[in-house]
Amino acid sequence: MIVFHGKNLRTSERGVALVVALLMLMLISAALMGMIMMSNTETNISANFRDEQTAFFSSKGGIEEVRDRLRSGATDSLGGSALFSSTNVPPFPLPGLANGVLYITNPAAGETITPWLPLGAPTTYPDTEICKEVVCVSGVPTGSWYVTPAASKSTSYAATPILPWKWVRVMAMINKPSTTSKLMPVNGSSGSDTTAGYRVCWNGTNEVAISNITYTGCSAASNTYLPVYELTALAVTSSGSRRMTQYEVSQTSFPPMPGAMIFDGPNPDYGTNPNSAAFGVSGTDAHHGPTGTGCPAAANVPGLAGYNAASTTSLGTQVHRPGSYTGTPAGIADESSNLGPLSTVDGLTNLVNSITTAAGPNVYGLSPLPNPSTLNLGTDGAPVINVVQGDYTFGGPGAGILVVTGTLTFNGTPSYNGLILVIGKGNVQKNGGGNGTLNGSLFVANLYSDTPPTYTHPIPLGAYSPPGIPTVAWNGGGTANIQYDSCWINAVNQSFPYRIVAQRELIY
Repeated sequence: MIVFHGKNLRTSERGVALVVALLMLMLISAALMGMIMMSNTETNISANFRDEQTAFFSSKGGIEEVRDRLRSGATDSLGGSALFSSTNVPPFPLPGLANGVLYITNPAAGETITPWLPLGAPTTYPDTEICKEVVCVSGVPTGSWYVTPAASKSTSYAATPILPWKWVRVMAMINKPSTTSKLMPVNGSSGSDTTAGYRVCWNGTNEVAISNITYTGCSAASNTYLPVYELTALAVTSSGSRRMTQYEVSQTSFPPMPGAMIFDGPNPDYGTNPNSAAFGVSGTDAHHGPTGTGCPAAANVPGLAGYNAASTTSLGTQVHRPGSYTGTPAGIADESSNLGPLSTVDGLTNLVNSITTAAGPNVYGLSPLPNPSTLNLGTDGAPVINVVQGDYTFGGPGAGILVVTGTLTFNGTPSYNGLILVIGKGNVQKNGGGNGTLNGSLFVANLYSDTPPTYTHPIPLGAYSPPGIPTVAWNGGGTANIQYDSCWINAVNQSFPYRIVAQRELIY
């Protein structure tokens, strides 16, 4: 018997499935490895970006702390401290001169921060930007160019965790300070003209350069000019990210007060005023304020300032003792040309809003907060900005800026140093003949169109409308006085925050 055996044709394919499985496993593994690498890369990129952003915002945080501490009324204020003389708030000398630069340092535990040392010296965080701002020799300016000792961070401003900014440099700004400076000159020129190196001032609208030879400072060039300061900050994180930012700042300009008592509005109501010869309103500048704040040049003003010629005439016919009101150019005078933005409801509203922002937590009367029976009215050594949005009864003493949007009633012995602004109802009532003196200025403006004492129709914004009828009823004179004092007005203005004129990031 013949038997035939068939050949298995698939014998040669044995093991192919294993090879395919291994190849697929390798392919999947490669894809997974790629995904893991991409994920790690994205994580690292995100971490680096976050670290860089931490450094960037930390540097801005350092500048913001210092910007706020330039105010005389700020916590741990840099103004009026032992670091500055009475006229150097902040430092007055130009950078490069003696004590022209102030450093505020923020060392971590175990760190020593000395940014004023030259490159190559044993310092971890050198100020590599300073030689782009002033002329240097061997990596630093010559002489005693920085204030010693350096100021320190304030724990009152510290975040949690503490921000890793290392130092902030404060100095007066100069125009196109050097050929290597990246700053654009304020006059738009190449910086090679005669204004290079001049002090920079703020005129309320833009920066201007003034001659260092002709003028000792911004106020000497114009009583409306304010100095511009340059704040530069370096932040370095624990991972090594470094960012440097810079601000140009100037103090918020406060409108001038053109009188000891100012009736800002047509048809003023001052029919009730003292017959007592002991009562007086003087626009002759007393020119004395708290020590350490500096004073502008003395400037006399009228005792009573009127809104326009007609309202000034009306004031003159209402007062019982015209001789009790003294000043320059007269005891009672038309100051319409000096009211500026305060001659309109828009300007008055902007002023109240600015002061309210500067007052911070000292704003009262907003729902659900009631009007206060007592509040911290400030002292000569520590003036306070208070805003009462409603009626308020005041007996003094106090110092600073007091804004009342309702009716302000004086009782007892109302003594105050600074500015009292009754802007809203524009109604001031004085009861009794108690003593007391206001050194500074009293400003009254009504933002309603009704005839007082009805206040139901606010004058709309946007039309640059004049304010309504201001009212002052002064019952009894006593020996109360209102005395214009430019030094006290200047002192409380220093409680305002410094405005940001420009900001930039620097390559470090």
